[in-house]
Amino acid sequence: NEEHFVTGSQDNVVAVWHVKKKKPVASQRGAHSPGSWVTAVAAFRNTECFVSGSNGGRVKVWACAENYLSLACIREVEVRGTVNGICVDRERIVCAVGREHKWGRWWVDREAKNGVVVVPVRVEDVVER
Repeated sequence: NEEHFVTGSQDNVVAVWHVKKKKPVASQRGAHSPGSWVTAVAAFRNTECFVSGSNGGRVKVWACAENYLSLACIREVEVRGTVNGICVDRERIVCAVGREHKWGRWWVDREAKNGVVVVPVRVEDVVER
């Protein structure tokens, strides 16, 4: 909504913030596999759900509990490579996946291929969980 936003960080934390608060209202440490960075986030419009991606090859769908006080992973998809960008709409999650991070070569997955991964999803299914 207009009062909350989502961030991901290189210390493997996803957080939900309120625009009038200095600290996150909810956060999840170890959001992805150990040692991973959260490299991309995107939110489903008009829901309390969002998506995060990491360099560990995972895309996770998160749901905020009532009043945004906690987070729960409701779906997880494995991809090969680093998730460098995410776009969502009501029918799909589109991920830009690469062999390396978009801003540097801290790690390289030589078996991954640069490309786009499309994950079919219905927002109604996500919101009902």
